[in-house]
Amino acid sequence: MTKNVDVKRAKILDVAKRRFAHFGMAKTTMAEIAKDLSFSKALLYYYFPDKHSLYTAVLEHVINEMINKVEVYMTKTSDVAEILLYAVESRMVIMRENYNLFEYSSSQFVQNPGEMGKNIGPFFERIRDQYSRILKKGVENNEIEVEDFNETAELLLFSLMGMRVGILSKDLNDCLFPTPDEFELILTKQQKMVKIFLRGLRSN
Repeated sequence: MTKNVDVKRAKILDVAKRRFAHFGMAKTTMAEIAKDLSFSKALLYYYFPDKHSLYTAVLEHVINEMINKVEVYMTKTSDVAEILLYAVESRMVIMRENYNLFEYSSSQFVQNPGEMGKNIGPFFERIRDQYSRILKKGVENNEIEVEDFNETAELLLFSLMGMRVGILSKDLNDCLFPTPDEFELILTKQQKMVKIFLRGLRSN
């Protein structure tokens, strides 16, 4: 029974992700998602009591996808620079593919940072932990020297996030998410930042 529930939940998340990514949160209804799934609305509400809870679950699903892509890549290479550059690039690709999904979360963060912080906080910690393990791999390979893995991973993430905000051309009081045209510029700058950051950690 549990396996059947997990399969249905995964199907809901996949369909809802496509809806949210294409039409955005505001223009998507639970009825439309239920119709796409050939589910009754009652069955959809059994799994998710409202659109907000479904949206949060979809956001977590996509972020898990980001993290898992990097985990798989980490099994293919041990080079710390290659892994971090892949992490930056793959995250940007997924954010572009799910533009409306992340744009909504950014606008909600501006309007209600406390509530969105509760949802996003654990995701940041998971990504920081992953970056920490990547840095540890670099130390084990004698590529870099790091005294505090978590602190260094946070510094790198804050640098990348701050760079993104600094590049945005829009009013920061409106939204903290880039326009489609800004993605490529941000990715290029973030890749350069990773290389500069790692250069400072190189073993003598």
